[in-house]
Amino acid sequence: MGKTDIYPIAHNPLYFIAFLTLFCYKFHLSMRDVIVRVWSGEAKVARWLLYIPLACLSYLYQIVLMAREYMYATGIMKTQSAPIPVISVGNITLGGTGKTPVVERLSRTLKDKGFNPGIITRGYLRSRNGTFPVDVKSDSARTAGDEAYMLARRTRIPVIVGKDRLTAIECGIDRCKIDVAILDDGFQVKDVKKDADILILNGRESLARQELFPLGPYRDPVSRVRACDAILVSKAEPDSATVYFTRGIPRFQVYHHPVHLYNVKQDVIAHYNFIKNKKIAAFSGLGDNESFFQLLRQIGANIVHETSYPDHYRYTQRDINSLGSISDIECIVTTEKDAVKLLGMELPDNLFYLAIEARIEDEDTLMELLLKKTAMRAPVRLA
Repeated sequence: MGKTDIYPIAHNPLYFIAFLTLFCYKFHLSMRDVIVRVWSGEAKVARWLLYIPLACLSYLYQIVLMAREYMYATGIMKTQSAPIPVISVGNITLGGTGKTPVVERLSRTLKDKGFNPGIITRGYLRSRNGTFPVDVKSDSARTAGDEAYMLARRTRIPVIVGKDRLTAIECGIDRCKIDVAILDDGFQVKDVKKDADILILNGRESLARQELFPLGPYRDPVSRVRACDAILVSKAEPDSATVYFTRGIPRFQVYHHPVHLYNVKQDVIAHYNFIKNKKIAAFSGLGDNESFFQLLRQIGANIVHETSYPDHYRYTQRDINSLGSISDIECIVTTEKDAVKLLGMELPDNLFYLAIEARIEDEDTLMELLLKKTAMRAPVRLA
């Protein structure tokens, strides 16, 4: 594409939209995929073309954030206290930090300590309205949201979905007798008082890059990192910029480990080493698909075909049939979050999901910090 070709695209919005639509169609990309590649620096031409509109939108987004901060600071918008302690787990970027396994780990640990925790989430892309505890027998990934349904299935801990977090907490107290609330994706929540705020950072993403959405991946200014009580760094060690911005804040490393493989159709559990040296097709719809593929390679799988879908992607039977038609593989592997969305479909016999768990370095120190911040004491169990 020459200079004369670029000129009308840069100056006429209709040419620009037409070019971008054709680009996405040709390379089977969603608009989100293009923007993610712009953030990562992979799509330099797209970044050049998109810079001005994205920068303008980013500036408007910053104004909205500032107005929101002002309204809470002046009391125009109110922060309300919940009847029970509230622990928030969230991130400052748009997905891809490994937040959900951490929510699961913390809720299980609190359960082991004698509490009755409840996971509070909005249930992203759910079809069922209202505020309700997820019922693994009658609900599904579609009705409750993929992450909410997966957490309910895995943990057997109350998961309450609702747009209004305080209402969801009260629902959990009334219907599930929860005594501590874990706010999933709660860092941006301001209408509920949080006793402890945990921020998860992706160690592969430096805090040196500070562009707000949509020019960059940040949902808040990097300065808001200072508002959290503890930082968990996942996927890699933090770089010097991240260490600088998080100085003085308790910081813990998070590692994601494979647990087992599960054959969705055959209802069989296998050791994750089953896929070692096997030719596999891998697919996922996460905020960070590459981390999943890297974990499979670390196990020893030979990925000969990989497919990345957008986060929270809703699969169709056609998608599964296409994956099942791949002939040069021994099995197909996906994530548990993706697998819960396949229930009820006609699935290949060789389809597995890889269950993973988060392990927090020096977890006892983190739990002591949370118990102190929330003024909680573990219930005494009578013999």
